[in-house]
Amino acid sequence: MVILILAIMLQLADIDKTFKYDCDYNKCKEELEELLPSASSPKEKSEILWRLSRVELMLGEEAKETELKRKHFNAGIAWAEMGIKEDPNNVECYAWHCANVGRECQTHSLIDQAAAVPVMTEDLTIILDKLGETNCSQAWQALSEMYYHHPFKSDKSAVNFARKAATCIPTDELRLSTYIHLADLLKERGWSKEKRASEAASNKKRFNKANQSAIDKYSYFDGSDEILPWCGKTAAEISDKEEADSLIKYAKEKFAQTENPTPIDIKDHNKIQER
Repeated sequence: MVILILAIMLQLADIDKTFKYDCDYNKCKEELEELLPSASSPKEKSEILWRLSRVELMLGEEAKETELKRKHFNAGIAWAEMGIKEDPNNVECYAWHCANVGRECQTHSLIDQAAAVPVMTEDLTIILDKLGETNCSQAWQALSEMYYHHPFKSDKSAVNFARKAATCIPTDELRLSTYIHLADLLKERGWSKEKRASEAASNKKRFNKANQSAIDKYSYFDGSDEILPWCGKTAAEISDKEEADSLIKYAKEKFAQTENPTPIDIKDHNKIQER
Protein backbone atom coordinates (compact mmCIF):
# COMPACT_ATOMS: atom_id res chain seq x y z
CA MET A 1 0.00 0.00 0.00
CA VAL A 2 2.79 2.44 0.93
CA ILE A 3 4.61 1.64 -2.30
CA LEU A 4 1.43 2.32 -4.30
CA ILE A 5 0.87 5.66 -2.55
CA LEU A 6 4.46 6.71 -3.25
CA ALA A 7 4.12 5.66 -6.88
CA ILE A 8 0.99 7.79 -7.30
CA MET A 9 2.63 10.82 -5.67
CA LEU A 10 5.67 10.47 -7.93
CA GLN A 11 3.42 10.27 -10.99
CA LEU A 12 1.54 13.36 -9.85
CA ALA A 13 4.83 15.21 -9.43
CA ASP A 14 5.79 14.32 -13.01
CA ILE A 15 2.39 15.44 -14.29
CA ASP A 16 2.73 18.72 -12.38
CA LYS A 17 6.08 19.26 -14.07
CA THR A 18 4.56 18.62 -17.49
CA PHE A 19 1.72 21.01 -16.66
CA LYS A 20 4.05 23.73 -15.42
CA TYR A 21 6.91 23.61 -17.92
CA ASP A 22 5.58 21.87 -21.05
CA CYS A 23 1.99 23.18 -20.90
CA ASP A 24 0.90 19.93 -22.56
CA TYR A 25 -2.56 19.91 -21.03
CA ASN A 26 -3.97 17.09 -23.15
CA LYS A 27 -1.13 14.81 -22.06
CA CYS A 28 -1.73 15.76 -18.43
CA LYS A 29 -5.43 15.00 -18.78
CA GLU A 30 -4.77 11.61 -20.35
CA GLU A 31 -2.28 10.61 -17.66
CA LEU A 32 -4.52 11.79 -14.82
CA GLU A 33 -7.50 9.86 -16.17
CA GLU A 34 -5.33 6.74 -16.45
CA LEU A 35 -4.07 7.25 -12.89
CA LEU A 36 -7.48 7.81 -11.27
CA PRO A 37 -8.49 4.11 -10.99
CA SER A 38 -5.24 3.42 -9.11
CA ALA A 39 -6.14 5.78 -6.26
CA SER A 40 -6.86 3.76 -3.14
CA SER A 41 -8.18 6.45 -0.79
CA PRO A 42 -10.49 9.48 -0.96
CA LYS A 43 -7.55 11.84 -0.43
CA GLU A 44 -5.60 10.32 -3.33
CA LYS A 45 -8.65 10.53 -5.58
CA SER A 46 -9.15 14.15 -4.57
CA GLU A 47 -5.54 15.00 -5.45
CA ILE A 48 -6.06 13.60 -8.94
CA LEU A 49 -9.50 15.16 -9.40
CA TRP A 50 -8.49 18.75 -8.64
CA ARG A 51 -5.65 18.41 -11.13
CA LEU A 52 -8.16 17.27 -13.76
CA SER A 53 -10.21 20.35 -12.94
CA ARG A 54 -7.12 22.53 -13.37
CA VAL A 55 -6.32 20.92 -16.73
CA GLU A 56 -9.85 21.49 -18.02
CA LEU A 57 -9.57 25.16 -17.08
CA MET A 58 -6.43 25.54 -19.16
CA LEU A 59 -7.92 23.62 -22.10
CA GLY A 60 -10.92 25.92 -21.90
CA GLU A 61 -8.65 28.96 -21.93
CA GLU A 62 -6.93 27.66 -25.07
CA ALA A 63 -10.17 26.80 -26.90
CA LYS A 64 -11.32 29.24 -29.59
CA GLU A 65 -15.00 28.36 -29.86
CA THR A 66 -17.40 29.37 -27.07
CA GLU A 67 -19.13 25.99 -26.90
CA LEU A 68 -15.82 24.18 -26.58
CA LYS A 69 -14.77 26.57 -23.83
CA ARG A 70 -17.99 25.84 -21.95
CA LYS A 71 -17.48 22.11 -22.39
CA HIS A 72 -14.05 22.24 -20.77
CA PHE A 73 -15.07 24.61 -17.98
CA ASN A 74 -18.12 22.49 -17.13
CA ALA A 75 -15.94 19.39 -17.10
CA GLY A 76 -13.61 21.24 -14.73
CA ILE A 77 -16.54 22.06 -12.46
CA ALA A 78 -17.62 18.41 -12.44
CA TRP A 79 -14.13 17.09 -11.63
CA ALA A 80 -13.79 19.57 -8.76
CA GLU A 81 -17.18 18.63 -7.34
CA MET A 82 -16.15 14.97 -7.40
CA GLY A 83 -12.95 15.94 -5.58
CA ILE A 84 -14.90 17.82 -2.91
CA LYS A 85 -17.08 14.76 -2.31
CA GLU A 86 -13.96 12.64 -1.83
CA ASP A 87 -12.22 15.13 0.45
CA PRO A 88 -14.25 18.12 1.69
CA ASN A 89 -11.10 19.64 3.21
CA ASN A 90 -9.07 19.81 0.00
CA VAL A 91 -8.54 23.52 -0.67
CA GLU A 92 -7.44 22.98 -4.27
CA CYS A 93 -10.80 21.42 -5.18
CA TYR A 94 -12.67 24.54 -4.09
CA ALA A 95 -10.11 26.83 -5.74
CA TRP A 96 -10.36 25.17 -9.16
CA HIS A 97 -14.12 24.78 -8.86
CA CYS A 98 -14.34 28.53 -8.29
CA ALA A 99 -11.98 29.26 -11.20
CA ASN A 100 -13.95 27.11 -13.64
CA VAL A 101 -17.27 28.58 -12.51
CA GLY A 102 -15.84 32.06 -13.03
CA ARG A 103 -14.50 31.31 -16.50
CA GLU A 104 -17.66 29.49 -17.59
CA CYS A 105 -19.88 32.38 -16.53
CA GLN A 106 -17.78 34.77 -18.62
CA THR A 107 -18.97 32.95 -21.75
CA HIS A 108 -22.53 34.16 -21.02
CA SER A 109 -24.33 37.50 -20.79
CA LEU A 110 -23.76 39.90 -17.89
CA ILE A 111 -27.10 38.92 -16.35
CA ASP A 112 -26.16 35.24 -16.42
CA GLN A 113 -22.71 36.03 -15.03
CA ALA A 114 -24.27 37.42 -11.85
CA ALA A 115 -25.64 33.96 -11.05
CA ALA A 116 -22.09 32.65 -10.59
CA VAL A 117 -21.23 35.11 -7.81
CA PRO A 118 -22.94 33.19 -4.94
CA VAL A 119 -21.28 29.94 -6.03
CA MET A 120 -17.82 31.51 -6.22
CA THR A 121 -18.37 33.34 -2.93
CA GLU A 122 -19.25 30.06 -1.23
CA ASP A 123 -16.07 28.38 -2.54
CA LEU A 124 -13.87 31.27 -1.42
CA THR A 125 -15.58 31.54 1.98
CA ILE A 126 -14.93 27.84 2.59
CA ILE A 127 -11.26 28.22 1.67
CA LEU A 128 -10.53 31.40 3.61
CA ASP A 129 -12.94 31.25 6.55
CA LYS A 130 -14.11 27.67 7.12
CA LEU A 131 -10.82 25.93 6.30
CA GLY A 132 -8.75 28.90 7.46
CA GLU A 133 -6.36 28.83 4.49
CA THR A 134 -5.69 32.56 4.66
CA ASN A 135 -2.42 32.28 2.72
CA CYS A 136 -4.16 30.96 -0.39
CA SER A 137 -3.05 33.60 -2.89
CA GLN A 138 -5.25 32.16 -5.63
CA ALA A 139 -8.38 32.57 -3.50
CA TRP A 140 -7.61 36.20 -2.64
CA GLN A 141 -7.00 37.06 -6.28
CA ALA A 142 -10.24 35.39 -7.34
CA LEU A 143 -12.06 37.39 -4.68
CA SER A 144 -10.42 40.58 -5.91
CA GLU A 145 -11.41 39.91 -9.51
CA MET A 146 -14.96 39.11 -8.46
CA TYR A 147 -15.25 42.35 -6.48
CA TYR A 148 -13.79 44.34 -9.36
CA HIS A 149 -16.01 42.95 -12.13
CA HIS A 150 -19.29 42.69 -10.25
CA PRO A 151 -21.24 46.00 -10.43
CA PHE A 152 -22.44 45.78 -6.83
CA LYS A 153 -19.04 45.06 -5.31
CA SER A 154 -16.35 47.45 -4.06
CA ASP A 155 -13.20 48.57 -5.84
CA LYS A 156 -11.70 49.33 -2.42
CA SER A 157 -12.10 45.71 -1.40
CA ALA A 158 -10.85 44.59 -4.82
CA VAL A 159 -7.58 46.44 -4.22
CA ASN A 160 -7.21 45.16 -0.66
CA PHE A 161 -7.89 41.54 -1.67
CA ALA A 162 -5.42 41.84 -4.56
CA ARG A 163 -2.84 43.26 -2.17
CA LYS A 164 -3.39 40.32 0.19
CA ALA A 165 -3.01 37.90 -2.75
CA ALA A 166 0.33 39.45 -3.64
CA THR A 167 1.65 39.15 -0.07
CA CYS A 168 1.07 35.39 0.10
CA ILE A 169 2.45 34.14 -3.21
CA PRO A 170 4.40 30.91 -2.49
CA THR A 171 8.15 31.48 -2.40
CA ASP A 172 8.75 28.90 -5.15
CA GLU A 173 6.37 30.60 -7.61
CA LEU A 174 6.47 33.91 -9.48
CA ARG A 175 2.79 34.52 -10.29
CA LEU A 176 3.64 37.79 -12.00
CA SER A 177 0.00 38.11 -13.07
CA THR A 178 -0.91 38.76 -9.43
CA TYR A 179 1.39 41.79 -9.28
CA ILE A 180 0.12 42.97 -12.67
CA HIS A 181 -3.49 42.69 -11.52
CA LEU A 182 -2.87 44.78 -8.40
CA ALA A 183 -0.82 47.36 -10.32
CA ASP A 184 -3.60 47.75 -12.88
CA LEU A 185 -6.22 48.26 -10.17
CA LEU A 186 -4.08 50.90 -8.48
CA LYS A 187 -3.33 52.78 -11.70
CA GLU A 188 -7.01 52.85 -12.56
CA ARG A 189 -8.02 54.06 -9.09
CA GLY A 190 -5.31 56.69 -8.82
CA TRP A 191 -5.56 57.63 -5.14
CA SER A 192 -3.08 60.13 -3.71
CA LYS A 193 -0.90 59.41 -0.69
CA GLU A 194 -3.14 61.67 1.41
CA LYS A 195 -6.32 59.88 0.32
CA ARG A 196 -4.79 56.51 1.14
CA ALA A 197 -3.57 57.69 4.54
CA SER A 198 -7.08 58.91 5.37
CA GLU A 199 -8.69 55.61 4.32
CA ALA A 200 -6.08 53.59 6.21
CA ALA A 201 -6.73 55.57 9.39
CA SER A 202 -10.48 54.94 9.21
CA ASN A 203 -9.97 51.25 8.41
CA LYS A 204 -7.34 50.53 11.07
CA LYS A 205 -9.89 49.76 13.81
CA ARG A 206 -12.02 47.72 11.42
CA PHE A 207 -9.01 45.64 10.42
CA ASN A 208 -7.91 45.02 13.99
CA LYS A 209 -11.41 44.17 15.26
CA ALA A 210 -12.55 41.91 12.39
CA ASN A 211 -11.56 38.51 13.76
CA GLN A 212 -14.60 36.41 12.83
CA SER A 213 -14.02 36.40 9.10
CA ALA A 214 -10.75 36.66 7.18
CA ILE A 215 -12.65 38.00 4.17
CA ASP A 216 -14.16 40.78 6.27
CA LYS A 217 -10.81 41.52 7.92
CA TYR A 218 -8.76 41.79 4.73
CA SER A 219 -11.33 43.97 2.99
CA TYR A 220 -9.71 46.58 5.29
CA PHE A 221 -6.12 45.49 4.59
CA ASP A 222 -5.07 49.08 3.95
CA GLY A 223 -5.62 49.64 7.69
CA SER A 224 -2.90 47.10 8.49
CA ASP A 225 0.60 48.05 9.65
CA GLU A 226 2.10 45.28 7.50
CA ILE A 227 5.16 46.30 5.50
CA LEU A 228 4.63 45.54 1.82
CA PRO A 229 7.66 43.71 0.37
CA TRP A 230 7.56 45.47 -3.02
CA CYS A 231 7.94 48.96 -1.54
CA GLY A 232 9.16 48.53 2.05
CA LYS A 233 6.29 50.67 3.37
CA THR A 234 2.75 50.26 4.67
CA ALA A 235 -0.23 50.90 2.39
CA ALA A 236 -0.81 54.25 4.11
CA GLU A 237 2.60 55.68 3.27
CA ILE A 238 2.50 55.87 -0.54
CA SER A 239 0.18 56.78 -3.40
CA ASP A 240 -1.51 54.33 -5.76
CA LYS A 241 0.88 55.29 -8.56
CA GLU A 242 3.93 54.79 -6.35
CA GLU A 243 2.75 51.36 -5.25
CA ALA A 244 1.89 50.34 -8.82
CA ASP A 245 5.35 51.36 -10.04
CA SER A 246 6.96 49.50 -7.14
CA LEU A 247 4.98 46.35 -7.97
CA ILE A 248 6.13 46.31 -11.60
CA LYS A 249 9.75 46.90 -10.59
CA TYR A 250 9.51 44.16 -7.95
CA ALA A 251 8.00 41.72 -10.47
CA LYS A 252 10.82 42.42 -12.94
CA GLU A 253 13.43 41.81 -10.24
CA LYS A 254 11.81 38.53 -9.18
CA PHE A 255 11.78 37.33 -12.78
CA ALA A 256 15.45 38.26 -13.26
CA GLN A 257 16.36 36.17 -10.21
CA THR A 258 14.49 33.09 -11.45
CA GLU A 259 16.69 30.44 -13.02
CA ASN A 260 13.97 28.35 -14.65
CA PRO A 261 10.85 30.41 -15.42
CA THR A 262 7.78 28.67 -16.79
CA PRO A 263 6.23 29.57 -20.17
CA ILE A 264 3.45 31.39 -18.28
CA ASP A 265 6.08 33.33 -16.30
CA ILE A 266 7.77 34.36 -19.55
CA LYS A 267 4.45 35.38 -21.10
CA ASP A 268 3.58 37.52 -18.06
CA HIS A 269 7.05 39.06 -18.05
CA ASN A 270 6.63 40.02 -21.71
CA LYS A 271 3.40 41.81 -20.77
CA ILE A 272 5.33 43.80 -18.18
CA GLN A 273 8.09 44.64 -20.68
CA GLU A 274 5.51 45.99 -23.13
CA ARG A 275 4.35 48.62 -20.63
